[in-house]
Amino acid sequence: MNHPIYQSKMLDFLNRFPNTGVMIPVHGHTKQFDTDAFFQSRLFPLDEAEENMKTDDTNHWGSSYPSFTQYGSGEVVYSRFDVESKMEPFVIMREYNGIYPDEVEICEEFRLLNNLFFDRTKNQYIDPENEVVVAQIEGDLVSVHKKYLKRYLSVKNMVMIVHVDSRYFLDVVDPSLTPESHTEQNEEKLYTFQLGALRTARERSYSMIYAKTVIRGVPLSECGYWPFNEADKRYEEFIIGVDEDGNETAFTCNPDKLDNYFGKNPEAPHYLTPVFFNREVLKRYYDRPDRYTISEGIIRCGIWWSLYIDNVRSDYVSAYLGDLGRYLPDYKEQQHWKTHNIAIDGELSESKIARDFHGQWTSGSESPLFSFQTKYQALNKKFNDNIGWPLFLPLDDDDRYNLQGLRIPLLESQPEFDIQVLSLVKVMLDSLNEKQIQSLLPTAQDRIVGSISKIEKWFETTGVQGFQDIIKFLRNLQELRSCGTGHRKGKGYVKISKEFKIEELGYADAFVRILTQAVGFLNFIDENLATLVKSNT
Repeated sequence: MNHPIYQSKMLDFLNRFPNTGVMIPVHGHTKQFDTDAFFQSRLFPLDEAEENMKTDDTNHWGSSYPSFTQYGSGEVVYSRFDVESKMEPFVIMREYNGIYPDEVEICEEFRLLNNLFFDRTKNQYIDPENEVVVAQIEGDLVSVHKKYLKRYLSVKNMVMIVHVDSRYFLDVVDPSLTPESHTEQNEEKLYTFQLGALRTARERSYSMIYAKTVIRGVPLSECGYWPFNEADKRYEEFIIGVDEDGNETAFTCNPDKLDNYFGKNPEAPHYLTPVFFNREVLKRYYDRPDRYTISEGIIRCGIWWSLYIDNVRSDYVSAYLGDLGRYLPDYKEQQHWKTHNIAIDGELSESKIARDFHGQWTSGSESPLFSFQTKYQALNKKFNDNIGWPLFLPLDDDDRYNLQGLRIPLLESQPEFDIQVLSLVKVMLDSLNEKQIQSLLPTAQDRIVGSISKIEKWFETTGVQGFQDIIKFLRNLQELRSCGTGHRKGKGYVKISKEFKIEELGYADAFVRILTQAVGFLNFIDENLATLVKSNT
């Protein structure tokens, strides 16, 4: 039985199938089992599946294409897939007779039900909400995530039958191999093994396996689609304070278990109880600017979900207890926040209180980070409206994260600090509209090199007063970037880090100070815009 012609690797796989891993093959050719194997599958109603499992062939599976059938009586009947069966294909082979490359498609209903995105660079269907690869296409071999398949089968109230045709050939006839044939069958599986010799022009020994396996769906109540996903929703408990002995106290974030302004659960904590977290909770969201957006007071994951937070402070983040249960998409996301939950004597920011409890719109922010981001974009628009060109060149798609993902360092980490300095320099100094600024200078100043030198000369020629500290800050910031990330750190970095009091303040507070000065630069431009506009007319 050790001879490869017995296909032991394939038989072992079939005995375990579909419990063979996360992704299971359902269509196409593969040699991964050391044989020439071909998978194909169809979906069947439960009553038809029982009849189909009585044979090991696919002779009655029919087509996966719409077609007409004409009977002897002359009657013509149109069918979506097959005239005599309610079977449906899961995978569809698109063939264009050599005019265009053949294609493999997953059935539309499955793709739409799960809102799958097709990544053409990787030939993967992806669940964008959970970032799960749901189906993988390699050549014509299609593998599908077992969880998603079984959920789909439950919704359809159908089963999938997977058929495998697996063959192994020798180059010659091996007389030591005794021809044999046997069949094994139960309600879920059927396979026939045959070993013999081909008596054709090229005689050789071979073996062949024909197999069928039934894959059933989960109970509909466990399919995970709305509304079946509501009953079993889990809620994490979060620390909301300490008791009289200083021990931490926690309570569920389930909104239905919390007090509110209408007398619900009066003995429970209020829905708007603040829960506090260290700022590292935001790292996973900042690290994925392609997926998440963090603005003042809110985190967004595309259109999937959003959570209102209080993130203007540089030492902690907070969110309401009820919001954590209502708006975080699942228990796994709640667990991430639980990991960073802390018991502190924290307070809501003034802007959070104004918005949430007094219904006041707040202009500006207590955070220099959000002040910078807001002022940067507003000033650029105002500059363009008044002068005819933007002060800062638009960021392209590959650089936009430098502004959107700009943050006060979440950790006391040199690498993170360096990255934030680099991003700030990119959006502010490297993006200065140097060409247009140069056009405002007298012709004799054409040889001035560098955007900072040009903007300094621009201030001088327009008669703007009090810009020396601004220019000094810009040069220091440029030096900090050059010494910190552009080159190996040395004496130059030690000197410039003292200028920004990095060792004295720490990375987070030092960057807060840098952002505050950056906002000062933007405010200086805004306050002197009338003079700058006049010089340009």
